[in-house]
Amino acid sequence: MPADLLTYSISSGPEAAYEARTLVTEALQTRVGSDRLEEVRLLVSELVTNGVVHGGGVDGGKDLTLNIAANGVLRVDVVDHGGGFTPGPPRPEPIGGWGLMLVEGLADRWGVTREGGTRVWFEIAV
Repeated sequence: MPADLLTYSISSGPEAAYEARTLVTEALQTRVGSDRLEEVRLLVSELVTNGVVHGGGVDGGKDLTLNIAANGVLRVDVVDHGGGFTPGPPRPEPIGGWGLMLVEGLADRWGVTREGGTRVWFEIAV
């Protein structure tokens, strides 16, 4: 599997998560098993949705960057232009906020960096 599979700019509008899932499917469908691909699609949806909500708004005004790289480990990161937020435990009756719990549960490793925006990434073995 090549080290760099995909770098793509995604509009932060309402179709962002769908577009990201489509790109991930096209890039990985012959490279990872179907169960693992569904996990990656779910994780990408969560990260892109967070990027839209916290980084650019749903008006499509700010693009997100989706990076996918594999070299024994699949690494996906989503970069937005916002300042981010500090993930915390979910509230007793959450309006949202469960996405990063999914990332925590499904990814082998994940994290957040803030340099010129917010980069949220995850890694899983393939």
